[in-house]
Amino acid sequence: MSSLPASDPPRRGLGRGLEVLLGGPSSPAGLSDIPVGAVRPNARQPRRRFEAESIAALAESVRVSGVIQPVIVKPLEDGAYELVAGERRWRAARAAGLPTIPAIVRETDDRESLLLALVENVAREDLSPVEEARAYAVLQDEFGLSLGDVSERVGRAKPTVSNRLRLLELPDDVLGLLERGLLTEGHARAVLAVPDHEERRRLARRIVRQGLSVRASERAARWAGARTKPRKAAPVDPALAERVRAAAERLTGAPVRVLSGRIEISFQSETQLEELAESLEAAVAARPAEGLNGSPNGGPTATIWPRAGD
Repeated sequence: MSSLPASDPPRRGLGRGLEVLLGGPSSPAGLSDIPVGAVRPNARQPRRRFEAESIAALAESVRVSGVIQPVIVKPLEDGAYELVAGERRWRAARAAGLPTIPAIVRETDDRESLLLALVENVAREDLSPVEEARAYAVLQDEFGLSLGDVSERVGRAKPTVSNRLRLLELPDDVLGLLERGLLTEGHARAVLAVPDHEERRRLARRIVRQGLSVRASERAARWAGARTKPRKAAPVDPALAERVRAAAERLTGAPVRVLSGRIEISFQSETQLEELAESLEAAVAARPAEGLNGSPNGGPTATIWPRAGD
């Protein structure tokens, strides 16, 4: 029977910041009990909203069992400490009246402090999409991290980080609706598809007022002028395209081009256009059961173009 591993490997998907957060072998740190009153909150804490009810429940647990997981702090010049990660636990310990709190004390710069706080909150899924987006923006704008750097450090896929950052393109009042939980992230993405800020506000208010689903919000966004990606026409089999071109040129006597989704027939004068009409009408009369009456199912169409210069 194989023996159990001495320790569990770090949880995958949380980026390199997790090893630093947990005090991995490359980042030794000492555990201390420090005065709760000597700890100051981190101004760069990504999380801005702390529910009083949640803190009160955690404080009750702390009174009974103490603080199980230490906070992470960095020392300040005046002998105090600044929180790096674990603000909920610190707030609960303060509310519970504990004199000290277990802490890992380590030297970190502002960038590393923000990364550690962000990694912890992402791991616990404690951040709102807007809080997460703002933290990513600080890492990019103030500390010069690329999208790939942010993605690797916090253990998020690049598209996830990019989609979060796009939320910051919304007007502040719409972001407020998202932060308060009146809009979901899916609703916000639908609103983002509308190019105009005022239309975005109008759509966001309508979603809240009418309780629209995400799917209904996407439909409303299209009506409001949402940007949509043009559908890519399927590639044409070259051999089949050549058969159609040759047959169409024999039928019409005019130059024909077969492109993705359409057939182009060129003419140089009104006389040639009239001859073309007669050829097509004769073909329709000869094969009435099949007809050449357009594309009722939205398939490829035939387009007649005057030649350039006419």
